[in-house]
Amino acid sequence: MKSQCRIIAIVELILGVIGSFILAKGAGINVYAGGRNWTTTIFTFLIGVVVSYVFFVVLYSISEIMDNQEYIMKQLEKHEENPNTSSPASSAKVSRSNSSASLLGGTKQGTADEEDGWLCAKCGRLNPNSSSICSCGKHRF
Repeated sequence: MKSQCRIIAIVELILGVIGSFILAKGAGINVYAGGRNWTTTIFTFLIGVVVSYVFFVVLYSISEIMDNQEYIMKQLEKHEENPNTSSPASSAKVSRSNSSASLLGGTKQGTADEEDGWLCAKCGRLNPNSSSICSCGKHRF
C-alpha cells in the first residue's frame, strides 16, 4: 500500500505539472485583444504547480507514515517475542510497559521492575507507577 501511495504521489505531481502547462496556455490568451496576457499565464502555471506539489506532499507523507507504522509494528512483534532482552549498550532492565522508548528497543530512563515503580532520573528515588511526578519535581516522561 505504501509503495502504491508513493507511485500515485509521483504520478500526480508529474500530471499536475503537465496540467499546469495546459491550463496556463489556455488561461493566458486574451480573446478580445488577440494576444497573450503573460501575468495570467505565469500566475495560472504557478498556482497549478503549487497545488500539485501540496497534493504530492500529502500523499508522500501518508506513505512515510505507513512505512513508520510498519516499522513500529515489527518492533512490537520483536518485543512481544522476546520481552526480557535489552540492548547491549545498556545494563538497565527494560520495562514491560508500553512506552514507545522501550518498545522501539531503547530503555526507559531510570526504570525498575513494573511492580516496583519507576526511578527518578534526577534524584534516584523509587516512585510508584501511579505517580507521574517525583517529589523533587521531575516528571516521569
